[in-house]
Amino acid sequence: MKKVELSDTDKEELNKLEKIAGKQLPYRFPNKRGLTFQIVEFIRPGFIKRRIFDRNGHCLFLIKYNLDRTIAEFIEFGVTDGHYFRKTVWNEKDEKNEFYQYQKQQITDFAKIKTKLQYYRSMVQEKKAEVLPLENDMKQYANELENHAYYQKEWVKRDKVTDTAAIHSLEKAEKLDFTKKRDLRRALQLRNVLRISAINSGFKTYNKNVTNFQKRMTDLHLGKIKYLHPMDVLSDHDLRHASNLLAGAAAEELVNKKIKEVQFGKILIHNLILPYPYEKQTKLGNNQIDHLVIASSGIFCFETKARTSKNHSYDMLKDYSEIADQVAKHKESIKYVLEKSNNPAIINLLKRIPSIDQLIRNVVVVVSRTEEKFTLEKIERYERVGIEVCQLDDIQSLLVKAPAGIGLQPEEVSAIGEEMTNNKALEEEKTFSENILLFEDDMKLDEKAVDEQLYHANQVIKHIEHINNLLADYLSGAREWRQLYQQYRYWKKFYDQVRSFVDAETYYKQHQIDKEILDKI
Repeated sequence: MKKVELSDTDKEELNKLEKIAGKQLPYRFPNKRGLTFQIVEFIRPGFIKRRIFDRNGHCLFLIKYNLDRTIAEFIEFGVTDGHYFRKTVWNEKDEKNEFYQYQKQQITDFAKIKTKLQYYRSMVQEKKAEVLPLENDMKQYANELENHAYYQKEWVKRDKVTDTAAIHSLEKAEKLDFTKKRDLRRALQLRNVLRISAINSGFKTYNKNVTNFQKRMTDLHLGKIKYLHPMDVLSDHDLRHASNLLAGAAAEELVNKKIKEVQFGKILIHNLILPYPYEKQTKLGNNQIDHLVIASSGIFCFETKARTSKNHSYDMLKDYSEIADQVAKHKESIKYVLEKSNNPAIINLLKRIPSIDQLIRNVVVVVSRTEEKFTLEKIERYERVGIEVCQLDDIQSLLVKAPAGIGLQPEEVSAIGEEMTNNKALEEEKTFSENILLFEDDMKLDEKAVDEQLYHANQVIKHIEHINNLLADYLSGAREWRQLYQQYRYWKKFYDQVRSFVDAETYYKQHQIDKEILDKI
């Protein structure tokens, strides 16, 4: 603190100042800063503090005087933030020490602030030039990814799928041709949906990549890819059901081929749906029969089952309830059609034969999914209710053997075939909630369509990998750029706040000559 000796004038002025200390006083000194009022205070042990404000109440100047009203410190604050200021201090010898400050940063020369600003501006531009190509590459890959995602259709459809449509899509997806015996045998195997399982596994990987990628893009505030979403994938239950459905279709086709090998006059109807009076009510439902053969030896209603044999045998008893109920409905539906027929040939036939039940023969053909040679165990219960159980190789002998007193004439065979065809239910094939349709929602599915979908899925994964690889470099560069940009903003604000500060030295000289603190009030 400067030691001063006060003159009578100084003492008189101090007495005046003491009376108005702490009050808001007008500031009438001409200025271009919008200064409107000031406050003077005494600071013990021996200083006078003067603060000058603009019309918004922002303190732009703080001047600290010695008791003889000579200036000890001159501080000018930034126009928007009081943390920015330039402080000028004069010692006892009137030697000036000046520095600029923001937060903890002190700069003794304004030129250094400008140098710092220019340095960080150039560094920000340089780093941006490095990051921009990566950003452009990411946008390009993201656009291509969006395009592939747009054409990537759901590969699984579950709503209202018939057995026929489901089996068709399974055949195409597994690249099976049911006209070839080798493919039929492959479709029967326990592991008959290998390609579908592999595709499903691929889509699980696809989903994991997509989910993680979308989360990462969201977390980084880069925005989600609009059309990119996880695919519906098959559960273990779905795969088992698809495997059983495909095996059942293959078994039916093997039975179909075996029936066609029998060389005599017969009518073969495949997947016949007949009206059936469920619960003996008037309302008709429908009942699908795998194969209906009308021959001179009778009416054969074939039900095909693909089963897994164990130790060269299969226990038929465990399927009895399901099969017995099913074939009973088959027989009832055939009887229903024949008994209400107006065809004279059929009317005379029903009068001629001892029993219509003897005319209709229910046959269950069991096709093994594991071994060609096996035996059927515990079939006695089936035989007691008139259900014949056999394997593929037994079909021919069954068709040529007629029960005693049963023999159909050619015109009767034709009449029954015509009646069955005419009574074929016109309603659409039933749909099942467990069925799935792969890749397409129509019957035009082919290998090309499957491959196109897999191509788009693989391209999505490929582009995600590209973007993830670019992100590593981009994020590193972007983080560095942000740090540099923060420094640049720091120094730019510093520069903008203090570059218009007045010349403190000129102010000092003027006020040393004229010590009138209150500026002519």
